[in-house]
Amino acid sequence: MLLLANMQRSTDDIDIFWLGFKGDERDSIPLTVKQAVHNIASTNNLDIDWFNDMTDLLLHDLVDIPTGKLWRKYGPLHVYVPSKEYILSLKILAGREKDIEDCKVLLRQMNIKTRQQAQLLVDRYIFPPTQTQNLDNIEKTLSALFKS
Repeated sequence: MLLLANMQRSTDDIDIFWLGFKGDERDSIPLTVKQAVHNIASTNNLDIDWFNDMTDLLLHDLVDIPTGKLWRKYGPLHVYVPSKEYILSLKILAGREKDIEDCKVLLRQMNIKTRQQAQLLVDRYIFPPTQTQNLDNIEKTLSALFKS
């Protein structure tokens, strides 16, 4: 949200998806990356999970994960940023109160004015079985964003 929507609120972590790693391949993520994450946490007095790959672990088979746009390269590490549309669809899926304001900002920036337009984004990125399993969250979020 900070990079894409210029939100000025703080966050406790950075959610990441490992592109190019599937299932058990995540175990092959270089030890140097894990050590770097730990060192950054120690040096900056951050929680160890500031670099949060739980989103990837939890959602990997439940949503479409687009590559995104290349933002920065750090040697062999390439950092991609997802689209606003993708972030909005995940925030609608999550159904958390804290994401409602983020959703409102994204809706304004993307000029999405109707519930149907927002649902199209959810349909684009969130697999149908995932939508069914999370129908209450999605409904709660869409209802909060598009009061009739």
